Amino acid sequence: MILKTTVYSSNKEFDADRFVEIAGGELVLDYACDKEGADVYVFSRPGYSTTFFMLEYDGLEKYVLRMDAMASYDDYRFFPYMADSLSSYLNGVPLMIGGKSVFACYDEDWIAASIGDEVAMLKSTLSIAPRYYLSFPFVLRGCISKELLAEVGVGITSSTSRIYGYVQYLLENGRIQTPSEDELAEDLSMIDKEFNVEVPQHVSVGEVKSWQTDGSETWESFSAEDVDLLLRLGEEYRCGKQVDGVVLNDIGTLYQEGIGVPRDIQAAADWFRAGIREGDHLYAPVNLGDLLCKHGDRLGASPADAFNAYMQSDDPYAHYRIGRAYEEGWLGYKDPDEAMRWYAKAADEGHHLALKRLNGER
Repeated sequence: MILKTTVYSSNKEFDADRFVEIAGGELVLDYACDKEGADVYVFSRPGYSTTFFMLEYDGLEKYVLRMDAMASYDDYRFFPYMADSLSSYLNGVPLMIGGKSVFACYDEDWIAASIGDEVAMLKSTLSIAPRYYLSFPFVLRGCISKELLAEVGVGITSSTSRIYGYVQYLLENGRIQTPSEDELAEDLSMIDKEFNVEVPQHVSVGEVKSWQTDGSETWESFSAEDVDLLLRLGEEYRCGKQVDGVVLNDIGTLYQEGIGVPRDIQAAADWFRAGIREGDHLYAPVNLGDLLCKHGDRLGASPADAFNAYMQSDDPYAHYRIGRAYEEGWLGYKDPDEAMRWYAKAADEGHHLALKRLNGER
């Protein structure tokens, strides 16, 4: 699915470089071309984008801005700003749609609905076809398959957030597939066929609560298919297969929460440590640190062990916990200055607990 909005102008010649300068937001012009009489400009935001933006000008007055519905969350939030910047550049006024600002139209509810619709499309497609294609991938004919999703412990009955999150992970890490000529021919042969298919539904067998940097509460839900895929990957990892650290972290979560397996704190800690070894420097260190803080007596761990786990994470919450460690003396001594330095770091990254602590709240 392609998301789009239209901006009209009757008196402004478009200068792509000038527009990039005005729009800001790390936007860059990747290339421009003439396509069937229309000027086409392709943009991205390095470090934020996982697909392209495309702006098409008909040579008269209509500019159509398009974005892949499987774009990054950052690009979803940038999309209305980019459209508004285009209107301001062309016409000197903010973009209004049906009497409402573009920001009111393309809000958080719109983001959630658009992602939900696209994930439903991906699920439906992969239930009857071997591949799901992105609209504006960074690689030619980039696509997702069930086999690729299975490599990160995701299936077509996974939750919307889990599928979207791991597709973004695959995109960010250059793991999107490119079909062979035979595979492409096979897929093209299906285009003109009509199918009636129900969207594979997610049925949760367990949920895990977490908190975002701003303090909002979220839930990660696992299906029976998720559990089966993750446990299979765990066995393959034990046999020497390379498995992503974030996936090993998910296995640790299953054991920590007792989702599809008996609750086993020691096994959870072992999988979190494996996740760290295999490159997860975000989730696994935080989960290990929290586990050691809560169950240190059962795991033979000290507060210093939890501190060392947090030190391996790039997560703002981990930086806040490091501040707590220095303030409370987890290492055998207290260092208020170092505590405040870590609180300030976490606060600069937007973590709500660090912001409260800097304001004197406990």
